[in-house]
Amino acid sequence: MNPRKRLGQNLIAESKAYGYTLTIWGSGVILFHHYGTPGILHILSYVGGALVAFAILAFIAFDALFSDVDKEKRPRLIAMSMIHIFASFGNLLVSHIVVVAAVALTIPTLPTFLLIGFQATFTYNILLLVEEGLE
Repeated sequence: MNPRKRLGQNLIAESKAYGYTLTIWGSGVILFHHYGTPGILHILSYVGGALVAFAILAFIAFDALFSDVDKEKRPRLIAMSMIHIFASFGNLLVSHIVVVAAVALTIPTLPTFLLIGFQATFTYNILLLVEEGLE
């Protein structure tokens, strides 16, 4: 296979997951910056928040959590749309604002980690919809 064509296929396949990875990693680092290295309960809280958000989004998208999902044909992509600058950076800005507010309001760390895990997954996916609407 042509290496350039293969590179293009790789970028298309990795696009949304790459932006999501940057969002989750960046949101976690914002938490670390404000609270230090988290313990296991904080890590589980953060991941739990992300999983709850994903479950809610899946339920909204598919009307059920335990049903077969048919993949639709992939829509035509524009190369720039794969970068997800708005969804990734917009989400990190929201994470930063939420963490700064939680610190100022002295909200306990465990609920804050849960909230940021939830927020990072939920907001990233909502901002992706906005991005795709702007194409």
